[in-house]
Amino acid sequence: MPARVRRFAPRDTDTVVALWETCFPDDPARNEPRAVIERKLARDPDLFWVAADGDEIVGALLGGYDGYRGWLYHLAVAPHRRREGLATALIDRAILELQTLGCVKVNLQVRSSNTEVIDLYEAQGFVRDETVDLGRVIGS
Repeated sequence: MPARVRRFAPRDTDTVVALWETCFPDDPARNEPRAVIERKLARDPDLFWVAADGDEIVGALLGGYDGYRGWLYHLAVAPHRRREGLATALIDRAILELQTLGCVKVNLQVRSSNTEVIDLYEAQGFVRDETVDLGRVIGS
């Protein structure tokens, strides 16, 4: 039976933490998985999906929507389950749900060195916007 995409449930926390620690080993401290999950559940828990194969979480994706633009964050697929369409299924689910909310454009950020993921998103119809990405870490 193939993995299915569903909403994140609190029981998924430990497995999503382990997945993100595997997929994002060099993330900065502000992206500590348990804190990310806690903030997400407090803000908009319906925009958080997992790919589940039985009890095993093999993929995860966060979404955001501010009433104007949608965002995708922290797409992760377990290394041993890549190239099975799980990333596509997660992205498709997120876009469908964002569209249902009235979203007309979805943005995401990818580190420029992560060419494999850039290729994945381009294959999903995302295009590079000619913008400058600016950020400011608050409170550090």
